[in-house]
Amino acid sequence: MKCYILAFFAFGLFVLFLNLPDEKPCGVTASWRLIHQDPWLVLLEYHREGRRTGARCGGTLVGPRHVITAAHCVRNAFFDRLTVRLGEYDTASKIDCSEGVCSDKVVRINVTEIFAHPDYVDKQNDIAVLKLEKDAPYTDFIRPVCLPTGTLSPRTLFLASGWGQQANGLYSHIKKLIPLPNWSIEDCQAMYKQTKLPDKIICAGGERGMDTCRGDSGGPLVVMKRRSELWGITSAGHVHCGSQGYPGIYTNVTMFLDWIGDVIKI
Repeated sequence: MKCYILAFFAFGLFVLFLNLPDEKPCGVTASWRLIHQDPWLVLLEYHREGRRTGARCGGTLVGPRHVITAAHCVRNAFFDRLTVRLGEYDTASKIDCSEGVCSDKVVRINVTEIFAHPDYVDKQNDIAVLKLEKDAPYTDFIRPVCLPTGTLSPRTLFLASGWGQQANGLYSHIKKLIPLPNWSIEDCQAMYKQTKLPDKIICAGGERGMDTCRGDSGGPLVVMKRRSELWGITSAGHVHCGSQGYPGIYTNVTMFLDWIGDVIKI
């Protein structure tokens, strides 16, 4: 865990001291403190017959009314109502405090429309856009991320996050912040030689004990530039999370920018 915290401390300082003119810019955090990191991460809550049945996936706020997640989080789940929980840090406490800072109460907003990619099948095109019932507030704990620009370097270090399973098999109640190195698609496919990987993906991770896992699906894979950008969506990985040499599989958001733009206009 120390390596996660140190890496994020450095990233937080980088974003914190930018002089950004926008009133509500995307991809920036309120400070370097852990409780302020990844304010675009949301938790999906599933409801059925008037009861909450679970919170099994993440998502990423990309604007006041829209969240991007994995298609398998909304196509392979049984629910009759979906809400997003924003501003969460510690799912085990009502008021989250860390390093002398306490967060606002979490915000829950109903999802009114779900747009799974029309060509989604068996992890191919594993992306969906959720439209919210009302605008998400812009606070120190709730902020949108930017969509990706430019190209990736082979040396890119990504940052993933979520509340999924840890190495001990238990789900984390604290928001996990996980630095993951970029892998070439060729090297990634060579490791998963028994499986044909989906198209339009990013591979990242492959280091023992540093990985996304069950419960992190749909969450963000971010690149820290001048502003943080959403490059990937947690989609799949090795059956044993955090196995050495087996990176996680993430939907490549750059391949879907036109579709995302069309959906957000609806």
